[in-house]
Amino acid sequence: MSGWNKPLEGLVTNCNESLHQLEFATSQEAWEKLNEAFLKFDTTLFSSGATANSGVAVVYNVFIKIRKAWVDPDFDYGRCFNYKETKWTTLLNNYIDFNKLDLMRSKLRTLKKSYNQNYNVTYMFNNHHDNGKQCLIAATFSKRFQEDVPVITMILRSSEITKRLIFDFLLVQRMAEYIYGEGCTVQINLFATQMYGNAETLMMYHTHKSLKKVLKGVDNPWSNRVMEVFNKFQKGTEKEFSSFKVYFRSFKVLRPDLYQETYKSMYAKELLLEYDDIEYPENVISYSQRKNYKRKLLKKQAK
Repeated sequence: MSGWNKPLEGLVTNCNESLHQLEFATSQEAWEKLNEAFLKFDTTLFSSGATANSGVAVVYNVFIKIRKAWVDPDFDYGRCFNYKETKWTTLLNNYIDFNKLDLMRSKLRTLKKSYNQNYNVTYMFNNHHDNGKQCLIAATFSKRFQEDVPVITMILRSSEITKRLIFDFLLVQRMAEYIYGEGCTVQINLFATQMYGNAETLMMYHTHKSLKKVLKGVDNPWSNRVMEVFNKFQKGTEKEFSSFKVYFRSFKVLRPDLYQETYKSMYAKELLLEYDDIEYPENVISYSQRKNYKRKLLKKQAK
């Protein structure tokens, strides 16, 4: 994709310091509206404190209030992003220390029973992956005076908004369910130092909603660039895109004519933290370790 990081002729950007404050009903709506704003180069985000070139659009200092942590249970990460179950396992293994999470759950349950209904307790995300970039930094679980709905404040170093953001939203939703119980209502406040969308990755939104519908009547250098890249993918061959992982993932999800038989569903409702009333040893910390321990335990009990 030649000219990936070159300036776009006619595109005016403004990187002046600015705070973007947004509010959405659910995590799902936040993901949808953010992606469509990036695709359209919406002035709500890009009038100041943002920039773009021929390959990527970036918005700095984004604060989002989400009234309810909720991702559609039937959202299909497999079809939309060509993800496999191992992607969820890797995310959990990288960021979640279950011993820390269990201690937090115990602490918050104790606080709930006490007179003091106001608390702010922070979970610092792990980063075990060798190539991890520490995109998720912390999640502070809060209960405020005279408010019934807990608030989780997510701090992100950086967020890729198409395939990664909705994965992070689901992770925090599952953490809330792990601590407060399934069916809980939780508000999310998110602060990201920067949010960005690559032209090649933003195109994956087409698997959720047609880009032609999203961009109908929109005419600016960035949106035109996205459609230009989209058309190249629609007309291209596997050989043109298989050498670079990000391009190839987009190519595979955008070309059902070539890969229909390889698509495997992976619904949000299947991606859980799998809480069980099992007394795990202290050294059984990660998601994979707990799955293995549970499997061996059940096998032993069945004998």
